[in-house]
Amino acid sequence: MSNSKLVSVIIPTYNVQDFIEQAVGSIINQTYKNIEIIIVDDCSSDKTFEKLKKLAKQDSRIKLLRNDVNLKICKTLNKALKESKGEYIVRMDGDDISDKDRIEKQIEYLEKNQEIALVGNSVKNIDRKNNIFSTTKYCSEFKKLKKLARYGTPVLHIWAARREVYEKLDGYREIPYVEDYDFLLRMITSGYKFSNLENYYGYSVRFRQGNTTTTNGIEQIKAFEYARKMYEERKKSKNKLDSFNEEKFLEFIKVCENDRKKYIKSQKKLEKVFKEKNKVKKIFFLLNSIILSKYQLKKIIRRMLFKIYGNKI
Repeated sequence: MSNSKLVSVIIPTYNVQDFIEQAVGSIINQTYKNIEIIIVDDCSSDKTFEKLKKLAKQDSRIKLLRNDVNLKICKTLNKALKESKGEYIVRMDGDDISDKDRIEKQIEYLEKNQEIALVGNSVKNIDRKNNIFSTTKYCSEFKKLKKLARYGTPVLHIWAARREVYEKLDGYREIPYVEDYDFLLRMITSGYKFSNLENYYGYSVRFRQGNTTTTNGIEQIKAFEYARKMYEERKKSKNKLDSFNEEKFLEFIKVCENDRKKYIKSQKKLEKVFKEKNKVKKIFFLLNSIILSKYQLKKIIRRMLFKIYGNKI
């Protein structure tokens, strides 16, 4: 396809020294060449930034920035957005891998489907050594995705979107842990549609100790509830507005120390469920996990509903 339209790839980074070269390399080597790569490092304490400086010298399409203080994900993403100039915005994480035709596939889809404002794709799940241990399929039909959004994020954050969507929604709101989910819900409120390349597994999501996939805990569960609460408010409002307030959000997701300790114990029990081969012991560990933490129960129920409902549609 034509590479005539500029695509801005935004990459927030923080302490990913072991993976950053492969992640950025997978973007540099895309078949879609008309890209700018906006990388914002959020005060990494390892060698991430040093490696990024070397990469920036090798490819003039890279624009490298570094926060003066640790701003966290939402502000870092918005900083990258302000520096971008592309007609399309593509998300990329600093520890993942994009297949070489990922951007080409996503932009081609958006060019052919003008009614769709944002598109993701199905993914491969990999470990620290790039071994694929599973895949996750995301459906394409918007009506189904809108229903699935009740239980979880229907499009993974590694999407490609039209710039106008980001401008309309004024970027990401300060709702860490679920900023992408909140973005999608606000898209629905504003009348935008999104989709997935259902049968294209062009992105590898890395699972490792210490990244956001494994460390969000109770705060993420409560943040999800807050984003849903804001969505329901907008549905009932004539002007489609909600009462979002950063201070109120932080108050909403506060966790008492006792609940946190229970959740950590519960999480350890849940980890045994996936490692255990004996079915009776699996059930035992699962019940123990649920009993220990009401938040774990909420998370498990929501994930089960997402999977069950996703299979039905």
